Amino acid sequence: AISVAMMAMISISAAAAHADPASDAKSVFDAFDKSFAACDVPGMLALYEDDAVVVWPRQGDMAIGKAAIEKVLKANCSGPSKQSVTAVSGETRAAGKNYIIHFGQLDSTTTGPDGKPVTMRIRDTELLHKSGGKWRYVLDHASVGIPPAARAAPKTP
Repeated sequence: AISVAMMAMISISAAAAHADPASDAKSVFDAFDKSFAACDVPGMLALYEDDAVVVWPRQGDMAIGKAAIEKVLKANCSGPSKQSVTAVSGETRAAGKNYIIHFGQLDSTTTGPDGKPVTMRIRDTELLHKSGGKWRYVLDHASVGIPPAARAAPKTP
């Protein structure tokens, strides 16, 4: 006969094998988006591991650890133009026990100097870790692609 403890272990293993990394990541992204929209810096900061790394597109937006990340978050919530971010595409994969990786694209819209909206396509890659029952960012990297160089017109003989 299988013991109750053995049945519980089998159930836990089966649940772990069927975990949905995309759903886990989405819950973190949704919490971040809500906090970002409200400029709730403590709310955003709670979504990072203590030794997390942030690399964002704006010059100087690189930080290691919560104290430095807090400065980046505050800088991105200040200024005359409020940034909004919309997910365009993304994929999430399990990356080992209690780790998931997400990569995708976002559209970031701010108000330009002329008062009109300016949208920039951002590539994002995040590594999340589950600790203390919660998923948190270990690495939050966003970058802007460089447009391809213009090709010279072919020479005519």
